[in-house]
This record gives sequence, C-alpha cells and structure tokens, in this order.
Amino acid sequence: MIKVYPDRRWPAFLRVLADTVTVAWSVTWAYLGWLIYQTVLGLEVIADGITSTGATFNSWIASFRNAVPGGIPFLTKFLLDTADALKKYSGDSLLATGHQIHDAIFQTAIVLGLLVALPPILLVLLPYAGWRWRDMRETGAALAFVRIASLTGRAEQARAVLAYRAVSTLSFRALMSASADPVGDIAERRYDRLADAMLKRAGLDPARLAPHDLPELPPHRGS
Repeated sequence: MIKVYPDRRWPAFLRVLADTVTVAWSVTWAYLGWLIYQTVLGLEVIADGITSTGATFNSWIASFRNAVPGGIPFLTKFLLDTADALKKYSGDSLLATGHQIHDAIFQTAIVLGLLVALPPILLVLLPYAGWRWRDMRETGAALAFVRIASLTGRAEQARAVLAYRAVSTLSFRALMSASADPVGDIAERRYDRLADAMLKRAGLDPARLAPHDLPELPPHRGS
C-alpha cells in the first residue's frame, strides 16, 4: 500500500512543499538547459550561410556552363573543365562544409543543454525521489497495519505493539516527549501515549487506531 501524504497537516505540508521545490528546481534547470540548446542552435545561421554561398556558387557555375559556346575546339572543353573545377573546389566544398558545421552545431547544442540541465536535476531528484518512495511505502504500511488491527478488533494489541516499537526505535528526546515515564507505561500497560507517538512519527492520525464494530454472528442452533 502507498500513502502519498501523511494525515497530519504539518508533515503533509512539509512534504507538499518539498515536492513543489523539487519539481520547481527540476523545471528551472530543464528550462536553462533548453535556453542553452536554443542559444547554441542559433549558430546554425553560420552553417546555413556557408551552405547558401555554396549553392549560389553552383548556380553561377551552372549558368556559366550553359553560357559556354559549343563547337569551338579546345576552348569549349577548357571552359567546361574550368566550370567543373570551380564547382568541385568551391561550390560543392562549401555545401559539404556547411552541412558538417550544421550537424556539429546541432550535436554541440544537445550535449551542452544536457550537461547544463541533467547534473543538478539528478543530484537533487534521485536522492529525493528515493526518500519519498520509501516514505510513502512506510506510511502506507503503517496505514495497512492500523486498518487490519481496527477491522479485526485488535486495536489494543496493536497499541501494545506500537508502544514497544516506540520504546525500541524512538530517540530518547522523542520518547520522553511522548511520556514522562515510558518504562512505567509499558509495565502498567498504558500504551496510549507511546502508541500515539509512534503513529504520529509514521504520519498517521492516532484516531485511526480505533476498534470497528464487528458484525455479530447469529447464535448457533443445534440440530
């Protein structure tokens, strides 16, 4: 059983506050990572400019090739070879360089964005998420314990178990805050104060541990 928030207002408020702060922290750093990504990605205009220049060179070279007069020995071949060389060493190379820079900027933007966002998010989120999961499971298990004891009419026995657990697990300061004489309470079977302290520590309202009225069985009739 999982119980997300305790019954008592103050512990529940503290957990809601901690959840809100953790979510806000994660969202803030994710947004900062996104800003870094967008900023670096803005450098793609440089790569686009280089690519556009290469495409312009190729269009000029194509126009030049179309303008070369045909049927002139040696001159036509020379001009066509010159156009091919220009395209190979200027237009095509600029296009290839522009695409490479574009890809490099995109990859760099992703890496920098993740490096900015992930470490602070994981540094806070992983320990906190682990603690909250254990806390919810512990509170849920305590609630299941109380419900079963109340439904089965064993509330007093459950209080005894909780009182002994309080003596064995609570700090001395918490123990003496719960009861001025915890040893005497155990010896004289006064379990209420210690059991209530243990339930409060588990995040539950002590009023939950109350016996429920069990249905009365009809009297057995002999044959």
